[in-house]
Amino acid sequence: MKKFNVKSLIIPALAAILSLAVIFASACSPSCSIYASTLDWAVAMIEEFYYEDVSEEDVRAAGLENLSGNVLDIYSRYYTAEEYEQTNSSNEGNRSGIGVSYSYLSPELNLSIGSGVYIASVLGNSPAWRSGLRPGTFVTGARTAQGEEVAIADNDDFAAFINARAEGEQFTLITDRGEFSMAKENYVMSYCRMATAEGEWSISYDADGDMSADYVQSDRYSYLPEGTAYVSLSQFYGNASEEMAALFKVFNQEGCTSLILDLRNNGGGYVSIMQELTYLFTAELDDAYDVAMYARFKDGSSTRYDVDAFTSDSSSYIPAGTQVTILANNGTASASEALIGALISNGVAGYDDIYVSDFSDAYLAATGTEDKDCRTYGKGIMQSTWQYWVTGEALKLTVAQIYWPDGQMSIHDRGVGVADGCHTVPAEWSVTYSDEELQAVCAMLAA
Repeated sequence: MKKFNVKSLIIPALAAILSLAVIFASACSPSCSIYASTLDWAVAMIEEFYYEDVSEEDVRAAGLENLSGNVLDIYSRYYTAEEYEQTNSSNEGNRSGIGVSYSYLSPELNLSIGSGVYIASVLGNSPAWRSGLRPGTFVTGARTAQGEEVAIADNDDFAAFINARAEGEQFTLITDRGEFSMAKENYVMSYCRMATAEGEWSISYDADGDMSADYVQSDRYSYLPEGTAYVSLSQFYGNASEEMAALFKVFNQEGCTSLILDLRNNGGGYVSIMQELTYLFTAELDDAYDVAMYARFKDGSSTRYDVDAFTSDSSSYIPAGTQVTILANNGTASASEALIGALISNGVAGYDDIYVSDFSDAYLAATGTEDKDCRTYGKGIMQSTWQYWVTGEALKLTVAQIYWPDGQMSIHDRGVGVADGCHTVPAEWSVTYSDEELQAVCAMLAA
C-alpha cells in the first residue's frame, strides 16, 4: 500500500526523547577542553558517554552531520549552534507560526474519517488552537484578509499558503468543520488540557507569561462518565508540570473521583518533568517509592532520579485511591513510558487500567509500525546533551538504559501492551475529530 505523504508532521515515536537538557561535567571532562576541531571534541564525548562502544574510525568517516541513525542510534544527533539555540527555545515552549502539524491522507487509504489535508495536531495556546481548530479536521481551502479564496488540495498547497502569510496577517482556513481565522505569531505553547462531561479547561499564557486555566462550557465530552475527568498531556516540556498541577487543582475542586490520563502520541521530553509529575500522583500515598526511575550506564553504574516534590500545594495532588485509567498507543514513548512505570510501580494504576490502540491495517501500513501495534513504543533509553563551549555546537547522545522504580523492569524495545494484560481499543487513525477511541474506552469503563 502506498505510504501517506507527510509534510511538517512529527511522528511522536520518532521524536521521542527522555533526556537531560545538559550535563555540566567536571573540570577534567572532554566537555570543557579545547580541541583542534568540533569533530575531535565529538569523538571524545562519544567515547566517554555514549552507552555503547563505537569506533573512532567510524565516527570520523561518517562526519558530524551523518552520525544519527548511522554510527549512532536515531535518538543521538549533532546540532549546529543555531539549531541548538532553536531547539532549546522550542523545548521551553516558545513557538512561532500557527501551531499545527498536518499530513495528506490519500483517498487510496479508504478511511472513513475522510481524505485530504489532515490536521494531525494543534498545539495548545497556539493561534490555531485559540481559533477553535482541532485535530482530525480536513482543510479544503483558505481565504486571505483581502477575501481571496485559495483551494487547498494537498500538502504543497497548504505549505505555500501558510508560508506566504506575514506574521500578524489575518487569514481563514476553510475546513470540513467550519472556518477558523488566525494569524502567525510568537506564543508560549501549553501541553495539558482537561475536560469533563460539562466543559473543558485549556491552559493559556498572557503577554507577561502568566498561566491560567480557562474554562468553557461544552458538550464535546458529554460521554465521559459522571465524576470522571479526561486530562491530555502532549509532551514533557515547558511548564507541563505546573500546567498539570493547575488542572489537578480543578479536578479536586470539581469533586472528580476518576481520571483518564491521555498519553497517546506523547513522545516524551525531559526527565525533570517526569519526576515532578510522578509526585503529583504519589504525594498522597502512604507508601510510595521516592525514586521515579533509574538510569544504568555502560560501565554498569546507576543513577537514581528521585520523585521531585516541586509544589507544596496539596490541592494539586491526585487523592489516594483515585481510579486512574491510561490511554496509550505506539506513539507513547520515553518519558511517557517512564511515567507509566512509576504509576504502575506505586499501584496508582495497573496494567488492566491501560488501554492501548489496536490500529487499522491502513494506519499500520502507512506508518510502518506493524511491529508496534497494541503496545507503547518501547523507548527505555535516555539522552543527554552537551554544548561545546568554544563554538556553541552541541551533541545529544544516548547515555543510559532506563529502569522502573523497582530497578529491574525495562521496557526498551518491548513497550507496555497487550502481552502485559493491557486492554486494546480499535483505532482507525492516530487522531480523529470525534475521538471514537476515547468514546469506546468510556463505554468499556461503564460496562
